Parts: sequence; C-alpha cells; structure tokens
Amino acid sequence: MHKSIWFQLHWFFGAIFGVLLLLIGVSGAVLSYEKEILNLINKDTYYVQNLDNKSRLEQSEVLKIYQENNIDTKINSISFSSLENSSIVLNIEKEGARKGLNIYLNPYTAEVLPQIVGKDFFMFFFSLHRWLTFSGDTQWIGKQLVAISTIVAIFLTIGGVVVYWPRIKANFLKSFTFSFKYKKRAFVSILHSSLGMWVVPFFIIMCITGLYWSYDWYRGAMFTVMGVEQPKRVSQKVEANNKPQTIVYDNISKSIEIFKQNVAKEYKNANLRLTPSKDGIYTISYLYANATHFRETNSMEIDPNSSLVVKDTKFEDKKLNEQLMASMLPLHSGEYFGWFGQLSYFISSFLMALFAITGYMLYYDRWKKKKAKALKEKVKS
Repeated sequence: MHKSIWFQLHWFFGAIFGVLLLLIGVSGAVLSYEKEILNLINKDTYYVQNLDNKSRLEQSEVLKIYQENNIDTKINSISFSSLENSSIVLNIEKEGARKGLNIYLNPYTAEVLPQIVGKDFFMFFFSLHRWLTFSGDTQWIGKQLVAISTIVAIFLTIGGVVVYWPRIKANFLKSFTFSFKYKKRAFVSILHSSLGMWVVPFFIIMCITGLYWSYDWYRGAMFTVMGVEQPKRVSQKVEANNKPQTIVYDNISKSIEIFKQNVAKEYKNANLRLTPSKDGIYTISYLYANATHFRETNSMEIDPNSSLVVKDTKFEDKKLNEQLMASMLPLHSGEYFGWFGQLSYFISSFLMALFAITGYMLYYDRWKKKKAKALKEKVKS
C-alpha cells in the first residue's frame, strides 16, 4: 500500500517540477567546470611568458605603476602567486559591481592584460541555477522556486528508492544495471530507475547543501547543528567609497615580504587587502598550490611596523565541523572530494535532464494507456 502512495506522489511531483529540475540540473552541470574552462580560454590573461628574461617586479611596484596611471581608481586588494607564470590581479571598485572588478597585470612589465572572456556566459547559467534568471524585485520568486524544487528533489530521490525497493532487496547489485534487451516502456523504466540508484548519494548532498543559500533559518540551523559559530556579514557603508584612498606602499611591500618569509609552501593565490585595520594590521588570505578546493583558504595577519606575524590561521588546523561549514560551496559542487567528486557531480547534474525526460515519457505512456482503457470500456458500455 505504501509503495503505491509513494509511486503516485513520485510521478505527481515529478510531473509538476520536472522542467524546473531539468533547468537547475543542467545549469549546475555547466557551472561544474567553470574555473577550468575560463582558465583554458583565457591563458593569455591568467598566465604570462617572460620572453625577455626580465626580473619580476615587486607587487608594490606593479600596484604603484597602475595607481599612477589610474589616479581616480580605488583599489581594494592585490592578488599574487608564487607560481612564476601567474599574473597579478587588482580588484578595483566599479559602480554596479558589488564585488568589484578584477584587473589582470603582467608581473614583469605591469602591463594590463586582456579582460576575462566567457564570464557572461557562465553568469547566465549561474542566474538560471540560483534564480531561474529572475532579477530585480522578482528575484525572490526564482529563489523560492529553486528552493521548493530542491526540497522536491530530495523527496523524489527518497521516493524513487522506496518505489524501486523490491528490486533492490531482491538483487542489490543488479538494481544498478540495465539491459538493452528491454524494449520501449520497460527499457525507459529500468533506465530511469537503475541510473537513479547511482546518483542517490550525490543528489542528497547537492540538495542538502543547496538549501544553504535558500533560507536564512536553514543556514543558521546548519551552523547550530555543526556546532560552529555563524560568521556575521559586515555591511559596508556607501560613504566609505567616496573617501580618498591612501596607499602606504612601504607597509604593503614589507607585509608581502614578511608573508613570503613565513608562508610554509607554494601558494596558488595570496590576496592582500590594501586597507589595514585600525591597528595597522594587514590581512593576507592565501591558498596553497596543492589545495583540494578553492575554499581551503588560510589567513595571515601581519604588522609591518613591528615586522611580526600577529596571527596565522590555517585551514588544515581547523576541526572537521569548521572545515565542512567553510567548504559549503565545494561540497555542493563536488570539488570537496577532488576530481572524482567534481566529475561525479557533473554527470549527476546532467542526468537530471535524463530523469525528467524519461519521467515524462513514462507519465505520457501511462496516461495514454489509461485513456485507451477508458475509451474501450466506454465502447463496451
């Protein structure tokens, strides 16, 4: 009896939310390898060649040259790497860009490199994945539809296992396989079910982590359950943008030098905020070159006046619960589990389209048979 109820609920919610889940899944798959694709098509921006065997300029020199040529530009931060062929990145304030605009510079010549291409393409799919492309005052509608669809996806995943349970119980390993000997509806049905078994754990993790960005109460509950203090968002005052910027190049140069002397190993990226704290402390966030994912960030606080490292917080020293809460996005994308997780999530997300299409095919076939049966009974009567 319960199996029949789960079956009815499964196809009912699947029929209603199938299209939305298809869009969310495919857009998520497209975003899976965004960083890798952008790196591939923007090699002349992310990386440089030292054809004239020049010495690398100090980061503060590159910063100074750019500022002298762009006097009215406010620079938020500078990013650099221990990798010799990596470009330097300045984040500058730009109207309408909440996170600022990244400018890429050649570390040997301070020449401005071409802007990144392809960002708009991925931004569209990001908007589709998060808000179904709703924007402005209607963005909340898209956000709620994505959130509800995510909850439905959890329900469909569990319901699918319940409906498929007799076969799982009879032969667990065989329940993960399908055969081309089946024809028409039988083949579609077994394909829908068996492939679904492969992605159950991935779907559950993707959905549970995806809701992190949907509801404040849910996000707060996750921090509470994990026993981690939720970081507070610092609201930036708009008036601060109008204040003239004073860059103390000596302090920046000294802070970077202290960082290089104390960093434990090669780093893929180090980001220095140009505005120090009230106590004159500069903060450098950095990512080791061998990091599994982009959220394994460390932080070093430096006092250039006393030439001391005030604090060095490493990701690897955090407790597991703190690491997990700091890695919510990599957990959602699969990058937390390395290349295998990223690939598995990519395939699983794309398979959402297959499940939606085959689900509609099964629903249509069922509807057609019911209609034919009703017509036949009507003729008899």
